[in-house]
Amino acid sequence: MSTGEQDFLVVGAGLAGLALARELARAGKRVTVLDKARGVSGRSSTRRLAAEGTGSTVPEAKLDHGARFFTARNPLTKAFVQESLDGGWLAEWTRSIPKWENGRVVREEGGHPRYVPPAGMNMLGRELARGLTVQTEAQVGSLKRADGRWTAECQDGRTFAARTVLLNLPAPQIAPLLSETDIDVAPFQAVQIDPCWAVGAVLNSDIDGADWPALRVQGHGALDWIAREQTKRPAGHPPALMLHARADWTRVHLQDTKEEVQTALLDAAREVVGPLDIAQSFAHRWLYATPTARFPDAYGWLPEAGLGWCGDWCTPDASGPRVEAALLSGWELAAELNR
Repeated sequence: MSTGEQDFLVVGAGLAGLALARELARAGKRVTVLDKARGVSGRSSTRRLAAEGTGSTVPEAKLDHGARFFTARNPLTKAFVQESLDGGWLAEWTRSIPKWENGRVVREEGGHPRYVPPAGMNMLGRELARGLTVQTEAQVGSLKRADGRWTAECQDGRTFAARTVLLNLPAPQIAPLLSETDIDVAPFQAVQIDPCWAVGAVLNSDIDGADWPALRVQGHGALDWIAREQTKRPAGHPPALMLHARADWTRVHLQDTKEEVQTALLDAAREVVGPLDIAQSFAHRWLYATPTARFPDAYGWLPEAGLGWCGDWCTPDASGPRVEAALLSGWELAAELNR
């Protein structure tokens, strides 16, 4: 099955790709977004865990197992935050995230706003995708270019055509897609992205004495992050923890089973916060979580080839590879194309 030709085809419905597509669509361009997942948002993801047992009165738990929160330093991001706060789907979570080090909690001095949607971080993507043409469960297996147009062939047989293709994928996944073209893939091969194991747990009772929203864990052999997810949610949300492992620990345990990782990281969490009364838990492996060697520019654009790319592994500002970087990368590429 094939679809009509578009002005732009965006491959990847992460935040950068959706921010890009929204601005192009607002400018009147015909845009289709493709993503292999069942939904949008990429690593800005939220896992839902329903209460066990029929007739349970315990609310559903929502755990942000990818992006933890986001910040707004750039005027564009600040404007987006204000629009989202006014829209009622975004809220300020906290201004202070203490660190755990050498067995004690050290409070953060000063601090700055960290934002999360109370319904979960995946609301970022859902809001950005509102009104866009998005095809989910559409995993692109190859990209071909002929006669000034691109064709994306999906693994389920669907094909999509456009004059311009814009890639919002982890850089290591881009090079194989371009193997049948004459595009130089060296810029993508130079990007390095650390993996991350994430473990979420719904608790029967909250951590004894905990009064922090999250901990930046330092000096521990396995853990990098612990968040009390209920502090992001409306009243009545069950107590829940989100754990992120260190990159070096994740690399060593990359091929471990989810069950092995859950056991190891929950035991590690007990070393930091004390006893845990766990009702449910899960593990998720992010192969491409945190860029450590980034593409040096805010985005990539090859006008002669009709090919562009964006993502948090690009460098639109100096603040690091975070949610804000993804948004800025998408917005800046859209500004270039709309010119």
